[in-house]
Amino acid sequence: MGRAAAAVGGGEIVSIKTAWPEVVGWDGMSAVMKIHRDRADVRVEVHTVGESVPPGFDGERVLVFLNDDNAATVAQTPVIKMSYY
Repeated sequence: MGRAAAAVGGGEIVSIKTAWPEVVGWDGMSAVMKIHRDRADVRVEVHTVGESVPPGFDGERVLVFLNDDNAATVAQTPVIKMSYY
């Protein structure tokens, strides 16, 4: 299921997905569609492994890194967090 952050809203705890380990190895388009289905409120940025991306935390951004191969498969777990490439 991926990591989830707890949020309180209206007296109940709501689980918000922040990681998508299940899409590692998927083609990039399928991974982006899955992330959008789970979290329509986030922006998905697709990059190849090793590509430079803007640093810093953005709670509305999911970074997806693809292998530089013919299949353009997801190389690592997409997460909402600081970029480190």
